[in-house]
Amino acid sequence: MPNKVTMINAVWMVMMTGMLAATVALYDQKVDASKVYGPYASARAAITSQY
Repeated sequence: MPNKVTMINAVWMVMMTGMLAATVALYDQKVDASKVYGPYASARAAITSQY
């Protein structure tokens, strides 16, 4: 039977791998430009400089 440190390392690696896979799965989707409302982030400086 593996010792306590080996088990903690194995559980840690499984948790980190799962979190990384979930992050990649959630953020890998392309955002449809028609669903983005308002100006793009790069246009905010030009809009705020008008005032």
